[in-house]
Amino acid sequence: MKDKVYSHLKERYDEVYSLSPNNLGFTHLTQIFKTISGQLKFFPFKIFIPLSLFITVILYLVFGIFIVRLVSLLQHGF
Repeated sequence: MKDKVYSHLKERYDEVYSLSPNNLGFTHLTQIFKTISGQLKFFPFKIFIPLSLFITVILYLVFGIFIVRLVSLLQHGF
């Protein structure tokens, strides 16, 4: 009885955890995705910190002092 249950559970486990490789349809897009996701798995801050700084500077240049006032308002509100 236990062998039957175990073999059934083993089959279900293998079925659930067998994932096919990611394929986005275009070879270049798939290669870019694999490169970026590989970088993000091992060291995500290498991308997120410069990106957040860049977005912050762009928002400040576009909206100016309004961003500073909005952030101050949100800090006091929460």
